[in-house]
Amino acid sequence: MARNLVGARELKMRLGTYLRRVRQGDTLVVTDRGEPVAELRPIADTAGPDAILARLEARGAVTRPTKKRLVPFRPIESRAGPLSLAVLEDREDRF
Repeated sequence: MARNLVGARELKMRLGTYLRRVRQGDTLVVTDRGEPVAELRPIADTAGPDAILARLEARGAVTRPTKKRLVPFRPIESRAGPLSLAVLEDREDRF
């Protein structure tokens, strides 16, 4: 992991930007007048599928589905026979 220095004033002004970097896995060392005073790093979480997906989503690498899945495809049954026969009949006048 990268260790980056950031001043307290800079951190205060651009907190959202630095929090985004921390979500992506960066570790930041916060300094006050050049002296390191704190370390800002991601919380160690379990490496379960949800945690991994949440991390990838924070980076913008994946997008989780927001709607329910589509119902499985069910073909429409035709009373007139296979569609392939209808297509062949339609093409007869072209040959």
